[in-house]
Amino acid sequence: MSKDPSTDPTPYAVTNEPSRRSFLILSGAVAATAAVGPATPAVGAPVGGLGQFSSYPFSLGVASGDPLNDSVILWTRLAPQPLVIGSGMPNQPVPVHWQVADDEAFTTIVREGETFALPENNHSVHVDVRGLQPDRWYFYRFRCGSELSPVGRTRTLPALGASVASFTVSQMSCQNWQTGYFTAYRYMAQDGIDLGLHLGDYIYEGSITAVAPRDGATVPDEIRDPCQSVDQYRLRYSLYKTDPDLQAAHAAFPWAVIRDDHEVSNDYRGGVDQGPQQLARRAAGYKAWWENMPTRCAPPVGPDQRIYRRFAVGSLAQFDLLDSRQYRTADNDPLVSKLGNEQEAWLIDGINSYDTTWHLLAMGQQLGGVATSSPTRNRIYQAYYDRNVSPVILAGDLHWTLVSDALLALPDPTSPIVGTQFIGTSITSTGDGPGSQATKDGWLKYPWVKYADGYRGYLRTVITPTGLYSTQRDVQFVTQPNAPVWDAQRFYIAAGKPGVQLV
Repeated sequence: MSKDPSTDPTPYAVTNEPSRRSFLILSGAVAATAAVGPATPAVGAPVGGLGQFSSYPFSLGVASGDPLNDSVILWTRLAPQPLVIGSGMPNQPVPVHWQVADDEAFTTIVREGETFALPENNHSVHVDVRGLQPDRWYFYRFRCGSELSPVGRTRTLPALGASVASFTVSQMSCQNWQTGYFTAYRYMAQDGIDLGLHLGDYIYEGSITAVAPRDGATVPDEIRDPCQSVDQYRLRYSLYKTDPDLQAAHAAFPWAVIRDDHEVSNDYRGGVDQGPQQLARRAAGYKAWWENMPTRCAPPVGPDQRIYRRFAVGSLAQFDLLDSRQYRTADNDPLVSKLGNEQEAWLIDGINSYDTTWHLLAMGQQLGGVATSSPTRNRIYQAYYDRNVSPVILAGDLHWTLVSDALLALPDPTSPIVGTQFIGTSITSTGDGPGSQATKDGWLKYPWVKYADGYRGYLRTVITPTGLYSTQRDVQFVTQPNAPVWDAQRFYIAAGKPGVQLV
């Protein structure tokens, strides 16, 4: 039975007690987090000996991402003073040691090595750890001189073609720091997630106008201005990544991250049509995004970076991750793809790249409006339909949860059901729910829209060989810390049968 705080004054929080492991991850992230407040400028501040930093260098925590069956990307960034340009680091490479272990006490180390945090990459570290066992959880950490990072937990994917009983993903997007607390991530870190799918708007690039957001936190003036330069984008990521709940979720499970628009600028599309200034801004935004994400995507070359990619979870599921902004030149052009012709061809040609039960398609923004026709969406849905594949489409951007049947020819309600679309709500953007009832009624007047929800939160989805079980987890409020969470609605899709059921 669904619950709503408007009718239930005491919505329940997560029922599972935090494990010792999740407690260690969360407390480690909190201990490593630099307080958001006045910062002492320290550009070029000297390191008084290897590992002797002006403050704790792992203030932004640790993360992992883009797992394969034998590999995972480990990430951290050295930032003893994260809220100043240069993060208090010297303009020189700094050696960083990394370790991967079977246990959180690191008594059985399975891989380790050394890399360099380079100043040209804002002293970020991306380690591609190879030779791991498939379908395994591991622990990892970094050391720089005498300083140890918090411990993170990550996992590899099952081997290609392997039988998989279940795999759990979280769907999240749109986290505006000044709008509210990232409380949803605290619950996510305790929620048994195998892989987090972040579908964009990891930062918001506009002005921070709130005088004292988040219980009076002081934000330095140089971070309040709209992001234009790479240093401004870097500072904005630093501000967001000091959040302890975000750090806890990054440390609890691997992520696969794509972008929407606010990693560059609101509603941008392409860049060529907006002139060289927009391209320069895009280059800066892409550079800072790569520096701060646990991704195996290659670094950007100027304003260009390929982030669309695919992977498989054994014989269970194929995931296709799309870039919905970089290549866009038109929204409803019958000849020019909204995804760019090359990306659309890659998607369609690869629909059956892996022999899996499920096919999940993830993107920052939906392929077309909920109730409008889209030539790009029509071509892609037709390709799935012709191949007898029922996709599960995951999208963000809208700040509402909308769950609907994916029809072959919207807005014709009599057209065949191709699959199911889950548009996920935001982590904080738009502020506290429940959203306008008139807006909700407007969505639900379309017969293919099965559910609409205006609270903040995330979708937790368990994928099994016979069915997909998804739960909308709502946070009661984001404008204050420590909000309770509840399961607002559950959904079910039977394998091989397109269309979603509310349960």
